[in-house]
Amino acid sequence: MWNAVIAGISPHLVAGSIMVAVMGIMFAVHKMTGKHTAHRTQDPLQELKLRFARGEISREEYEERRKVLTA
Repeated sequence: MWNAVIAGISPHLVAGSIMVAVMGIMFAVHKMTGKHTAHRTQDPLQELKLRFARGEISREEYEERRKVLTA
């Protein structure tokens, strides 16, 4: 009786364990190589310059924020 129960559950248990292990490895690799901190700087003025260079903000907004940061 126990052989039938174990034989019925075993493939699902093995497949589930493999999936969890693979997902864990993928998560760890993503955290180590993710791009979520690639363009962040510590200097707010430098970040403002980058945003202006990328076209995310207008010249007027850039000048206004630069004045606030350098005051």
